[in-house]
Amino acid sequence: MGSTVSPAGSWDACGDRFYSKHELYKMAWTGVELASMRVSCAGYGGPIAMVRDDTKIVLVTGGSTRPVVKTFSCAGALLGAFVWDGGRIAGLGWTLEEDLMLLEDTGQVFIYNMHGQKQPRQFSLGKEVQQDGILECCLWGDGLVVLTTGFALWAVTNLEEPRPQKLASPALMQRPHCMAVIEPRHTLSGHVEVLLATETSIIVVDADAANEHAVASSPVLRMAVAPDGQFVALFTADGRLLVWVSDLTKNLSEFTTQSEGPPDQLAWCGTDCVVMCWEDFMLMVGPYGDFNDYSIDSHAVLVPEIDGVRIVSNETHELLRRVPDCLVDVFRPGSTEPGALLFHARELFDAHNAKADEVLRSIAGSLPEGVATCVDAAGADFDSGRQTALMKAACYGVAFCPAGSLPPRRTLDMCRMLRVLNALRQPSVGMPLTLPQLEALTLEVLVARLVNARRHLLALRIASMIGMGPEKVLAHWACAKISAAAEIPDDALRDLLAEKLAGCSAIRYALIAAHAQAVGRVGLAAMLLEFESRAAEQVPLLLSLGEEERALAKALACGDTDLAYLVLFALYRKRPLPDFLATIQAKPLARSLFVAYCSRKEPELLEQIYMAMGVPEGVAQMRMRQAIVRSTSASHSRSGGRAEQVTAVGLAEMTKPLEQAADLYGQTKDHTFQSKAAAEFARLRRCQGELEAETGHACFVGLSLAATLRQCLRLGNQRAAARVRNEFRVSDKRFCWIKMRTMATSKDWDAMEAFVKEKKPSIGYEPFIAACKANGAPATVTARIIARISDSKRKAEEYAAIGMYQEAAETAALSRDSELLSRIQNMVGTASPLGVAVTQIKDRLSQTTR
Repeated sequence: MGSTVSPAGSWDACGDRFYSKHELYKMAWTGVELASMRVSCAGYGGPIAMVRDDTKIVLVTGGSTRPVVKTFSCAGALLGAFVWDGGRIAGLGWTLEEDLMLLEDTGQVFIYNMHGQKQPRQFSLGKEVQQDGILECCLWGDGLVVLTTGFALWAVTNLEEPRPQKLASPALMQRPHCMAVIEPRHTLSGHVEVLLATETSIIVVDADAANEHAVASSPVLRMAVAPDGQFVALFTADGRLLVWVSDLTKNLSEFTTQSEGPPDQLAWCGTDCVVMCWEDFMLMVGPYGDFNDYSIDSHAVLVPEIDGVRIVSNETHELLRRVPDCLVDVFRPGSTEPGALLFHARELFDAHNAKADEVLRSIAGSLPEGVATCVDAAGADFDSGRQTALMKAACYGVAFCPAGSLPPRRTLDMCRMLRVLNALRQPSVGMPLTLPQLEALTLEVLVARLVNARRHLLALRIASMIGMGPEKVLAHWACAKISAAAEIPDDALRDLLAEKLAGCSAIRYALIAAHAQAVGRVGLAAMLLEFESRAAEQVPLLLSLGEEERALAKALACGDTDLAYLVLFALYRKRPLPDFLATIQAKPLARSLFVAYCSRKEPELLEQIYMAMGVPEGVAQMRMRQAIVRSTSASHSRSGGRAEQVTAVGLAEMTKPLEQAADLYGQTKDHTFQSKAAAEFARLRRCQGELEAETGHACFVGLSLAATLRQCLRLGNQRAAARVRNEFRVSDKRFCWIKMRTMATSKDWDAMEAFVKEKKPSIGYEPFIAACKANGAPATVTARIIARISDSKRKAEEYAAIGMYQEAAETAALSRDSELLSRIQNMVGTASPLGVAVTQIKDRLSQTTR
């Protein structure tokens, strides 16, 4: 139960400020002697890890002599334990995710979760560190720095992608007295900086350089960097405490402790004070030389936080911090601050004292300030009774504040934060966060840490409060349930998980199934995948489970070709070819996809598939494509000026695929036309080879039938053209078209006239006339061909079209076409001699008509 008694009686003044030492927990562990242990405490109320200190003599009674690493909550509840079977531990610390990092003196780093379970990620600092060994090390949430026995510094500044980096050489001749690290997030360069205390100076080392600074007249024996990285505290051999800015350019304060020996520990209390701890004595030094001392009953471990320092001893866990100003304003004896008067007014109101109104009216102008102070004080206080009283006082003042003078939902948000903080501080949870720590940590990160600590119900409630999706919390709970429920049958556990997760549509069942597979429950994993709606996550896991048929069906159903190919390739590598073909034969889409891939990348495999599937036309099509490619390449080489006759071997390579295609097409009744076409294609290639051999011109192979005929005609080899025409049964009309176009493009007008005179062309004279016009034939040649047209009207129009108006008029007169004569007259003009003559012809025609 909380109390409403003023906390000012437990405050200690240090200069003009107050500090308090609040007991967080009575430790639940038993038989723990911190003096004989190496201890590492995670920040922000995180877990505690300890292992026997191998540099001290410890009595071991019975059992194994191997060291045991134990992890505890801040309340001393055991979280996990494991036997360390590696080499000598050079250092231990906690990552940002509250995983335990163990560093061997060989440079090997191992990661364990807070429950003592080894994590798959581990890394090494390299061969040089392994050979030299580690002399000193510093570990922090996202990295580490080691000093080897060869006085080389190595750093890792990102545990997600650990890449050891060798820093500049500090040029040490002997072991430094102490070492400290300024984290990359606190440096201007964004790189880690290492402070090494030597006999005469401090060396600041980064990746590029090592700079020496003289900061004290005697050696520095202890160093501590402030939580914000702005200051560094130094304890010298002559008993002085120095505070410098972190770049060692300015000395801020100096305090003489008169101690004959250095403290066991030196730590910052927030950024205000420095705490030094000896065996039975603790000294806190303020920023202006003020100090407080505390006696301690047993060995203590100091854990610096952003707003204080936690003190872990064998029996208790305490928080030493500067009392927040809001609490001082409310509870300082004789305070007349608005917050204090508002709190007093509420007490009077609860006691039914009429003076409450008088006190409230006295702070009417500063009432919003008083409300804000009470709200902040409630967030800063650890006592639930005073939190309630302060929030009641704030609500009492809100009722009388002018509208808009206070942030909306201020009191409601603080009530929620207090509920979270009080839940976290319970011994069963053991996370003694303060409000500034929670604000720095953020609620999202807090939820993640609670999940890792397996506090799923609390994490789910906080996630719901802040509007965060519950899927991550529920997924982690499901994985933890699977690990802890080895005795429950697969189907029963599946039903249990499905019932609990049914309300969360965004849950990723694939992750849960993957965990089930990892712990050996393959059947459960396959069952859980039925609930996964994302094929991209479902299919790969089905493959790993050996469920290839289901994986292929899911991949094809979702329409993702990449997923389908993933399954197809897995099936092809795993199964014999007949079994693989039988599988895809039953799925046309899968067959089509694999055939499309093979046609582009593995044609030989495609041929095997076609033959195994009894599809000879597919192989025939490949042979046709092969022949066309070879013919095309031959044509391109000739067009590029490398005209060489095709050898008999080359010709056989072109015709053989065509003959094979004809035979393969002939094996089915539905491809008779294709079979004949392939056979004729082969005959054409052989014929072209013979023509090249006869003529000595390398210009036939690779051409089409029409182009072959044109080439024969262009070379004047009429006999070869006739032979090709007869062999391939080219019709008269088609041959006439080919010959006419060949003569026109070659501008062989004499041959064209001779061809026209020989006999009437089967395609008529009009195509010849059009070809003459298109290819710039002389008008006389075109006119002579026009003269052969029997249709007078058509003949007159063609004459007119080439500008021979006299002949056009005479022809029109013979055909007695007055309309055509009128068009000719319009072309030449009525006043021209020809126009006058046309007028006379038209008059004669009109008289004859009468």
